[in-house]
Amino acid sequence: MGKTVLTFGEIMMRLSPKDHLRIEQATEFDVRYGGAEANTALSLAYQGDKAAYVSVVPANRLGECALRSLKAYGVDTTRVVRQGDRLGSYVFEVGASQRGNGCVYDRKYSAINMAKRDVFDWDEILKGIDVFYFSGVTPAVSDEMAAACKDALTACRAKGITTVCDVNYRGKMWSPEKSQTTMKELLPLVDVCIANDEDAPAGLGMTCVSGSLAHGIEERDTYVEMARQICAEYGCKKVASVVRNISCVERSIWMGMLYDAESGAHWFSPAHDVHVLEGVAAGDAFNAGLVHALINDFDPQDAVNYAIAASILKLTIKGDSNMVTADEIAAVASAADGGTRVAR
Repeated sequence: MGKTVLTFGEIMMRLSPKDHLRIEQATEFDVRYGGAEANTALSLAYQGDKAAYVSVVPANRLGECALRSLKAYGVDTTRVVRQGDRLGSYVFEVGASQRGNGCVYDRKYSAINMAKRDVFDWDEILKGIDVFYFSGVTPAVSDEMAAACKDALTACRAKGITTVCDVNYRGKMWSPEKSQTTMKELLPLVDVCIANDEDAPAGLGMTCVSGSLAHGIEERDTYVEMARQICAEYGCKKVASVVRNISCVERSIWMGMLYDAESGAHWFSPAHDVHVLEGVAAGDAFNAGLVHALINDFDPQDAVNYAIAASILKLTIKGDSNMVTADEIAAVASAADGGTRVAR
């Protein structure tokens, strides 16, 4: 029947100026809906997996629009708590060349930001769930949501549910110190950790990786050391990373890494030289690809190849949602040259 994945986080209205305009130039905005965990749930559903989503969303028309954007593609939203007054939003400005993408949040006082941890009955919410997924964005929303993440992870551990966390550090939401303190409480309850670029230095306080966006491929062996340290310190079973060289907004090279703590082995995907249409939510797409591969029992090399293929396909799609099928992802993964496996 397949495994069911539950993702937990905030969904927001995304407003974007059209035609690469800056916010100051815009007279109209393109409206979409997204958020790290919502993006992952939608991508999983689009790949044919059973995906469910839990959040706090206002019981108004905007909240309904946000949930409809997930339900339309098969995501189960029946666990979402409907309360509060505001749906958070953000303005995403698509950059060009050396002008980076821009993001302005308007999420303070949103329904989930104002919610208490006890609005979630995890015993009920986790019924029928095989995998629980969240990112570092969710505990950054508020202290109550950080506590809710710990409640959920504790319940998952008691029930034998696999837990997955993308560290996903967001400097506009909390400080490195706050992230590191919180993640030290959460990661011991996580089975699969995903950490990229600045996540390990800023989000976890690790010094073995530089966090360079320009030279990640050349420094890929430091990501293996990062993964080893995460597993040693927190007890995670697997660690995955997107490793990349970003030369400008439209051009970058992407590869994936997967590390297994039990065997001490790691696997790199092929490197993909990508022309980027829109560089947002590709990490969420990688995560959904990885989770899909893990719950469908891919071998490790195929898993990381598939995950990075899902990620680079997202770079060709506008909006937050990775609207590609499992067959489309598999075709890109199989077309690339073989990855590099290094065991110790």
